[in-house]
Order: sequence, then C-alpha cells, then structure tokens
Amino acid sequence: MQRVQQLMRVAELRESSGAVTTMDRVIIPKIKSAANCPIPMCQSCQLSRARLRKPIRLQSQKPYLIMLVSCHVNNIALYIVKTPGRLPTGYGKESYTNMFHGGTIFRDAASKYIHVQNQVSLGAGETVNAKMAFEEWLWEQARITVKHYHSDNGVFDSTLFHEACEEEGQKQSFSGVGAQHQNAEAERAIQTVMYMARTFMIHAALHWGSDGSDDLSLWSFAVDHAAWLYNRLPQQQSGITPLELVTNIKSDHRDLLRTHVWGCPVYVLDPKLQDGKKLP
Repeated sequence: MQRVQQLMRVAELRESSGAVTTMDRVIIPKIKSAANCPIPMCQSCQLSRARLRKPIRLQSQKPYLIMLVSCHVNNIALYIVKTPGRLPTGYGKESYTNMFHGGTIFRDAASKYIHVQNQVSLGAGETVNAKMAFEEWLWEQARITVKHYHSDNGVFDSTLFHEACEEEGQKQSFSGVGAQHQNAEAERAIQTVMYMARTFMIHAALHWGSDGSDDLSLWSFAVDHAAWLYNRLPQQQSGITPLELVTNIKSDHRDLLRTHVWGCPVYVLDPKLQDGKKLP
C-alpha cells in the first residue's frame, strides 16, 4: 500500500550528477487525501509475510561483494512448489502428473526484469524449453540476445542445457557449493514474486473464499500475475519500470491502471444486454 501511495504523489528523482527531475503521478486518486492518509493494517499482507524465524546467532563473517555485469547477463534459478498448479488450458481437469510442479525464473541483471516460466517437469528438457521461450520473448520485444547465464548447478549443469547454450554462443557461470548468495539476483527475485503471489492468494481467500478463489492450485496464475505486475511498477530510484528498461519503450501505464485485484469475482455480460436488448 505504501508503494501505491508513492505512485499517487509527484516524486523527485536525483541523478548521480546532482540533477533533479520530476516524475508525474502514475495513479491519480479520486480522493486527494488518499495519497497521504494513514495506511490501515492489512491482514493479507501480515499473513503472507509471516515466516519462521531462526534464533539470532552472532558469528563473524568476511564481507563479500557481488558484481553483476550489466548488458545481456541473466541470473536463473529453479523454484519447486509442493502443491501442483493448474495449467492455463486445462480447465482444472488435468491429472496430477500433468500439472505445474515448479518452474524457472529469469532475472536480467541490467533492467531487473523478471520472467517466470512455470513447468510441469523440472528436468533438463523442459528447462531448455523455458530458456528458449524467454529468449524468444526477449528478441521479439527488445531485439536483445542473452550473452551469459549465471545459475546454481543441478539441471543447469546438465549436458542438454550446456549444448543449448553452446548453440547460441552463450557463456555460463555457476555458484559455489552451498553459496546461494552468489546467485542473489535470482534468489531475491523468487522471494519477491512468491511473496506477492502469496499475498494475492491470501487476500482472495479472505474476501471471496466461497467462490473458489482459495484453491491452492491457482498459485501458477498468481505467480504469473505477480511477475507481470512487478515488471510494470516504476522503480523507486529511477521511476522507470523494468519493462521500459528492457524494451526502451516509454509506458503510459494504462495497463497498470486497468489492473483488477487478483482473484476478485468477475461477471460476463450477457450478449443481449451488451447489444442493448432486454432480458425476458
């Protein structure tokens, strides 16, 4: 909600050179006080961000520095979900083995763009297909090719994935054993998207649970919507969305203003009423 209120206000962005630019409001509230009113406590946000905390242990660690080379470098990681997710074309009738069980997340190092590809199988074959789908989208929308992938080991160190990268002239680098912090970009992207998706699902379950919105198998749709929303929200430092950075196309934010609450009930207008006729 704090982020929504920030989009309702005129923001001043300071560049490294000291120049100050003004960013217009993305959302124009119907009630002027909505941009500065106290934020009510959101039950959905509280529940979605609740997690098990480990006891604090003081230990000395050497500081490390993570450097990401901008321009066509992508961090990738797999995520696994215990509850099978519905397919967009299955109408909820697909078998357990044909449902989503996880996926691959791609994070562009320069623009911070996040691309999510849900998968039925987490093997090398479907992971390569996810890689091809991401690269196809990147070329069609931005005419950009991937030069380098950084990831953990596992399926990304398989022969099939190696061959797919070699065919495209792409280099690979891997994190050390037990050193997930070396792939922090992708790991943080997973946390961001999953927290957003969990908030969507809890909010829908609290408000419209009787309409089937509390079905856990809908997580695949919530994850897709979370990534879609994240890529279209202006960043706090630059005021530019990740989608604008990766495509070099300025957005008017109309798609963001037309966005509805995820999981809310919708109704199909009867064709007779749409044509101006009366129902008997």
